[in-house]
Amino acid sequence: MLRPLSWIMESALVRYSSRLGDSQMTIMMSAVVSIFLIGGMLGAPFAPIFSARLGRRGILTLSGLLLLVSSICQLFCRMANSIEMLLLGRLIGGLAAALIYATQPMYLVELAPAELSGSVGVFTCIGLTGGIVLGQVFSFDFLLGTEKLWPYALSGSAIFVLIGLAPIFWFPESPRFLMSQGRREKARVTLMRLRRDEGRVNAEMAEFEVSSADEGQRVTMKQVLCNSKLKLPLFIVCSFHFVQQMSGISAIWFYSIEIFTQSGFTAAVAMWLNFALGLLNFISALLGPWLMRSFNRRLMMAISCLCSAIFLVLLVVGLELMSTIHEFSFACIAFLSLYIVTFNMGLGPIPYFIGSEIFETPSRPSAMALGSFFNWLANFVLNMIFPTLNSATGPFVFLLCVVFCAYGFLLTYRYLPETRNRDAKDVAQLMENGFKSKIK
Repeated sequence: MLRPLSWIMESALVRYSSRLGDSQMTIMMSAVVSIFLIGGMLGAPFAPIFSARLGRRGILTLSGLLLLVSSICQLFCRMANSIEMLLLGRLIGGLAAALIYATQPMYLVELAPAELSGSVGVFTCIGLTGGIVLGQVFSFDFLLGTEKLWPYALSGSAIFVLIGLAPIFWFPESPRFLMSQGRREKARVTLMRLRRDEGRVNAEMAEFEVSSADEGQRVTMKQVLCNSKLKLPLFIVCSFHFVQQMSGISAIWFYSIEIFTQSGFTAAVAMWLNFALGLLNFISALLGPWLMRSFNRRLMMAISCLCSAIFLVLLVVGLELMSTIHEFSFACIAFLSLYIVTFNMGLGPIPYFIGSEIFETPSRPSAMALGSFFNWLANFVLNMIFPTLNSATGPFVFLLCVVFCAYGFLLTYRYLPETRNRDAKDVAQLMENGFKSKIK
């Protein structure tokens, strides 16, 4: 968070005549941070319901409106002297973010031609890392990261939400969604607008009709959970989302400032170097479309998990020796940077869109919503346990993240079929026998 600490203390004193102690302030700040994640966990299960009724474009519009409400609450919470308004704003923001994470990758993949499905699927990750960079910029003291201006920093996302909402009614609805609703002519018009090639449109329409006849109606979340043929793909989607967060990408920023200051940099310079890491994170994510277009998913996910685990182990060693051997602090900076790069090779982008490539259209929204729920759950769990484990074990806390990276590598190697340039229907058939399936 930026700097609402003193305001929270003052608000509690004025409104409730209660002076918060250190432990109470810690709990309050934890609540402010974690309620966004709770909103995400609460919102994810509703994504398939809204997706079926509103469509992919409709749910993104709803999410944008929720984000505007969230920004308004966070902008005026100080003026209203209301801690509850701040908490409500972050809760609504979490709800909206969950709907976006579960819907946007699916929407982009369904709009794109098959050969570009993975390339467009990574734009969710690009937007996320770009948002982190903008958040770092807004939080600088010379901009909005001050005691008086922090509400503007928290609500500044409204500008970008409005930019995103402005053209959304010009965007097409997903042709696959339209076909699932029986709106064949509308789906054809949309495809023609996207492809501008009648031959290709006819081929895709024929494929949609075959898929619609075979797949039937939309599958509910309960049906997805109870279908034995969907057990393995669901396990992969949920595991990838959980591993993505438990690999430590959020926790890595916990140590970054400390590493820079112990390397001899001033606090001000350390802040800029931390911003440089965020920029590296964004630039690495920008390589995602090319990587997903050029290399197989299995290869990129396996390399990402394995290399992330290796660099985290080296980071643990460096952090442990940094206090006695000064040069290791510079090695830690290198390990941090390499971890961020390798994370964005697979662990960053692939969990967001892999559900679109291994689930057929009826079960896809429910499966991706479940994956999104596990992403939020892992983020919440790590944020809750990391400070305590760090106090008890120091840098060895990252070994927990290493374990999850290793798990992601083994899961990829043993069970993930290659999905690049393959139809979801063909991939789904490879996993119908659950954990006894022979992956090709």
